[in-house]
Amino acid sequence: MDEMEVILKESFEKILENFCDKDLLEESESKGVPKQLLDTLEEFGIYKIGIDEADGGSGFEKKHGMELAVIAGKYALPIPLTSILFSNWVSYQEKLYSKYHLSCGPFDQKITINSDKEYLVKGKIENIYGYTKGNDILVIGTNERGEDYFVLLDVSQLELQIKHNLSNEPVYSVELVNHSPKLVKPIESSVVNYYFSLQLLLNLAVATGALKKIVELTIEHANTRIQFGKQIGSFQMIKNNITIMAESVKQAEIMTRTCIESLKDEMDHQYYLELMVAKLKVCEAISTAAAIAHQIHAAMGFTQEHILHYYTRKLWSLREEYQSESYWSQEIGRFILAEETGLWELVTQ
Repeated sequence: MDEMEVILKESFEKILENFCDKDLLEESESKGVPKQLLDTLEEFGIYKIGIDEADGGSGFEKKHGMELAVIAGKYALPIPLTSILFSNWVSYQEKLYSKYHLSCGPFDQKITINSDKEYLVKGKIENIYGYTKGNDILVIGTNERGEDYFVLLDVSQLELQIKHNLSNEPVYSVELVNHSPKLVKPIESSVVNYYFSLQLLLNLAVATGALKKIVELTIEHANTRIQFGKQIGSFQMIKNNITIMAESVKQAEIMTRTCIESLKDEMDHQYYLELMVAKLKVCEAISTAAAIAHQIHAAMGFTQEHILHYYTRKLWSLREEYQSESYWSQEIGRFILAEETGLWELVTQ
């Protein structure tokens, strides 16, 4: 890690240290995204990481944005940083940066394009996270021949449905019936897969940061909470559970950081396998760590007065995004069965 990377991460973390306390997290759930923090991060240039300086960006690489997403998870940042970063990356790389203000839907969902009728589209897109009011929405569409397209939906013609996830953040859905989009652009399936890998990895990065934080909170609680005249962390059962939690989180962190470090401008087969395994390990760690953290904190961890639930609710929301564990388990199975090399060679290469 060079000096500029260290400065970037330390400066970002310092901003979040100054802003992201429990009061801000509580306020953001009732009043929405905190504008002062949003503006501060924009002035710092966080949202333009991964965009060349010559084109008005902050420089650095996308993997540096991923590293900041880990830090954002550590502080339960009440701003859709990952959504903003991803939308900026796509709009920049696809030359939409100066033409449209856009938000991106989940790229693991596709709508249907009728290419015989001026590219009218139909279908449903759910769980659009980090939508900014007034932005058009970029989604993936496919025609009857299985060809993929970028589709820019004209939000002025649509009625968005809103709900709130477990973390009390607004997520949107839209149902399309013969909608006439602003833009339809052909795109290779490999490019769609690459962009989706970025979305998924940003999700895993935030989850990794939040997982590390709940381990810290749990250890701190175990070392300060007194029962029967002793710190509860001295009880063997508590020690065992914290060890299980820490081990699961460390495995998830290693897998996520491996994917971040090996991130390229395209996605090969080996990287896709690593990403699928990372998704499973992170989901497994969320299930294990959140349960143990709340068990050790007892009822206290669910109260408004304690910060733990802001992290565990965020983790449960992240786990629900981009398909379930059973889906990815089946994907890994299909992937391995389709490979010519044996299982041992595949996992050890």
